[in-house]
Amino acid sequence: MSIQVQMLKSYPATWKGHLVLACQKCQKKLKGNDDLAALAKLKKSIKRHNKRHPESAIHLVRVPCMDLCPKDAVTVVLPQEPQRLSILRSESDIDQLYAALEPPRSDPPNEAS
Repeated sequence: MSIQVQMLKSYPATWKGHLVLACQKCQKKLKGNDDLAALAKLKKSIKRHNKRHPESAIHLVRVPCMDLCPKDAVTVVLPQEPQRLSILRSESDIDQLYAALEPPRSDPPNEAS
């Protein structure tokens, strides 16, 4: 008796760049808070950044509650680090998210004359 293992069909992603999962419940709680509008409309903020910096694009997927509910913040998870949840509290945190996803730049070696 032989057992056949079927492979799941796979397809290329419809987006380019890194994937980030963001709690939609956190975002919904921030609606109406003008100081945190960039976090309340995180997908829009990400799209705006992607237009300015297409080389470091992020695709944001809103997901149900992740059971970590910070006050005045949004919980996100990076699929490459599923055991770690991150908290975005301001627009500067969104910039730090981009920096965390960019590969480290290697400086060209200095040539001695």
